[in-house]
Amino acid sequence: MKLIDSLSDEQKELLNRDGKIVLRACPGSGKTYTVSAKLADLISSWDSKIGGIATLSFTNVAWKEIDKNLTENEIYIKYPHFLGTIDSFINKFIFLPFGHLVLNCKERPQLVGEPHSTWNHNTGKGHNFYRPHFDKFSFDINGGIKKFGFIQNPFNNSGYADWNNFSKANALKMKNELLEKGYATQNDSNYFAMKILEENEFIAKSLVKRFPYIIIDEAQDTSDVQMRIIDILIDNGLENIILVGDHDQAIYEWNNAKPELFNQKYEDWSENSLILNVNRRSSQTICNHTHNLSSLESVSTISSTELSEITPIVEVCD
Repeated sequence: MKLIDSLSDEQKELLNRDGKIVLRACPGSGKTYTVSAKLADLISSWDSKIGGIATLSFTNVAWKEIDKNLTENEIYIKYPHFLGTIDSFINKFIFLPFGHLVLNCKERPQLVGEPHSTWNHNTGKGHNFYRPHFDKFSFDINGGIKKFGFIQNPFNNSGYADWNNFSKANALKMKNELLEKGYATQNDSNYFAMKILEENEFIAKSLVKRFPYIIIDEAQDTSDVQMRIIDILIDNGLENIILVGDHDQAIYEWNNAKPELFNQKYEDWSENSLILNVNRRSSQTICNHTHNLSSLESVSTISSTELSEITPIVEVCD
């Protein structure tokens, strides 16, 4: 298979391992391509008709790249497998079918706010000062009310309201009133999916049977709530899970990502974990320089003698 044959010896190490694995990858190491090859290898010998592989990422760009890599090799993702974002996985298999159990709403929950829609504060009956900001509030891992993003205040010259001027009690009251009507944001979905799995062991065990193998690309961008969901699945029998990423490439800390959780998993599963530290797109000079910004212990090496002949030109502009 071309997808696998083009891997380096370093990348092929992942094909020979199962269990709980963290794959740390330096920039330019081809981690998403390696994930694609691992998925292709698993599918080639997969014989279960009801349980599949869930391959997840944090952006549509990343999972579509995996899909493109497989399609070019005439491998197509179909039932019982799933390929998509971690949010879409949580929505489809946990929150939307079971959200009513924790929201106490009468119908299937409805996702609102970005990225699903623009929140219309006139939705539902009544109106108060906090309702327009429903999509800006959610919950931390302990259930405390938390602000996500900016809250615009038309009465403030700065354009944004001061969080300290908001009553958390009133914000929580507004939040709960609309949750009971079935409205939820993506952050709500993640939080309540965690609660669903915590409170309903049979759902967690069923999800593990449905997806006995999970691969998560860009795992440095997991939040504590999302990592808690992963831990619950492990506690309920998930034996094969691969977390792929790089602490230094975390880009969603503004949205509650905690790359230190990824690092902790690398320490916890160190006996079966791997590092990709061969850069396939930069010169050795660049690798030497960027190591000063890296948390990897050793300097990345290059995969091609052609790259070693490149002399980078640095220009400083005023």
